Amino acid sequence: MTSQYPLPLPHHEAMESDDFMVTSSNREAAAWIDNWPDWLAHCLIIYGPSGAGKTHLAHVWQHRSKGKIITSDDLINDTASAIVMSNRFIAIDDAETIARDGSREQTLFHLFNMLREAKGFLLLTAKSAPAQWPILLADLRSRLSASPAVALTSPDDRLMSALLIKQFRDRQLDVRTDVLDFLLPRIERTSSAIRQLVGALDRASLAEGRRITITLAKRVIETSVLPKDVM
Repeated sequence: MTSQYPLPLPHHEAMESDDFMVTSSNREAAAWIDNWPDWLAHCLIIYGPSGAGKTHLAHVWQHRSKGKIITSDDLINDTASAIVMSNRFIAIDDAETIARDGSREQTLFHLFNMLREAKGFLLLTAKSAPAQWPILLADLRSRLSASPAVALTSPDDRLMSALLIKQFRDRQLDVRTDVLDFLLPRIERTSSAIRQLVGALDRASLAEGRRITITLAKRVIETSVLPKDVM
């Protein structure tokens, strides 16, 4: 069979609430998002390991609130007042990266206060609990410590299966159940590892003009440069 050159076709990364599976690993955080805007405080912090669903939950909240997701870099490029003027519902992914950066800490401190005064909301995601962030600004550290923080745990098998199916669906790939069962115990438990593996399977399937089978999946796992736990 003649090989084809796989074209890097774009695919849609689904981030809507219908694409988010609630399991024991994320149930409490999902409940907080569902309960918005009836939060006990105007700031919520969701933290957990890579692949646990923090970014997805931030997008679900952004869609629900019609808010805005920014990065820690935006805390350098924009003032707190400019951010609040653009939207009163702000989410910051990987918020712990502001720690030990005086300028970003100051902007987040002012943003925290301004959103509270404007009756807005602030959602922060991070890999670790706010008490573990090496925040230099004492007033900011105090405000973050007083804010509700919800932990996500590593994805369980049910969530890993859902993430795997989601990645295939995002690429419009129809994969048999036996292939999914083969892949599940061989996947590193992070969304980036799942995305990388599914991308490699997609390219191999297109190059060979064949469906994704266990045989193809096994060969891709054995020959591709994948995270070390994918084996």
